[in-house]
Amino acid sequence: MSNHLNHLLNQWLPLKDKHQWVLGFIFKTEGSCYRKAGAMMLFSDAGHQLGILSGGCLESDIVKKAHRVMADGVSRTAVYDDEDEEDIAFKLGVGCGGVVHLSLVPLNASNGYLALDQVNHLLSSGKRCEWRTDVAGTVATCESVASDAELGVKSATKAILSKQNESQMLSVPLRPPIHLLVVGGGFDATFMTYLANQQGWLVSLWDPRPAQARVEHFPEVNYLIEDTDPSGLALHMAEHNIQAAVLMSHHREIDAKALNVLSQQQVHYVAMLGPLHRKQEIMDLAGITHTNFCDYFASPAGFDIGGELPEHIALSVISQCHALFHSKPAHLQK
Repeated sequence: MSNHLNHLLNQWLPLKDKHQWVLGFIFKTEGSCYRKAGAMMLFSDAGHQLGILSGGCLESDIVKKAHRVMADGVSRTAVYDDEDEEDIAFKLGVGCGGVVHLSLVPLNASNGYLALDQVNHLLSSGKRCEWRTDVAGTVATCESVASDAELGVKSATKAILSKQNESQMLSVPLRPPIHLLVVGGGFDATFMTYLANQQGWLVSLWDPRPAQARVEHFPEVNYLIEDTDPSGLALHMAEHNIQAAVLMSHHREIDAKALNVLSQQQVHYVAMLGPLHRKQEIMDLAGITHTNFCDYFASPAGFDIGGELPEHIALSVISQCHALFHSKPAHLQK
């Protein structure tokens, strides 16, 4: 199960009024920490623990504090200092060497669910948003922000803690799960769709060949595009905010048709399997002369990690795509 916030909120939303809930969020860190400011986790009196706030080492203590919040309805803050020998983090042997400042607050109708239902709606609609709350968790807002097309992949992604009157306010920029289009429904594509799903991404799959892209082989796919015509693919892309694509049909005409459709959209990442010379061949077949319709065109696809099996290729492509969307180099340094 993915720990992307949208997936956590999808689990929480139908249960929000059936249990007592506490939201835990990191509002400040110092030094090396597993999670950064803006990380969230949800706890219930029925034992739900959705998300993580550390590598798993602090959660046993955090859940105890969360239950105290449930018992008296009073928000709490906690500081975990891995370098303080008297601190619980040190005694738990965390080992990261940093300091985590955490808030635990009630989550219910009386505080408007801290606008997390609005966050869920926007993220599920494929929209970016900014969530703002005070550290005490008494009030929160959520506002839609500019789209990926307007902001690009290198926009700000870090939470900001600021002083507003007498309160500390945390602003957290949030982006929806990446939506990846996989072109080609062969055996090797099953590894690509599986790994993308594990990141919490949405996955669409298109292959016009009737023997490929069988639904029973791709249980993790969100959308299996049944229209075999490229115009159907174009319509799906326009409707579902496709942000990245991998061409892996191993068929010249299919890859070329898909590339032609992609060239008429604005996507951030395109990867095409095959050797370097194949890139120009497919571009010629697609009738395109440039790749400025995307932020990064990888052909050959993925990082060079020295692998040759389908699972290695999937790992290299998903890693490269993830790096681009998180403002990291999309090529390995030699």
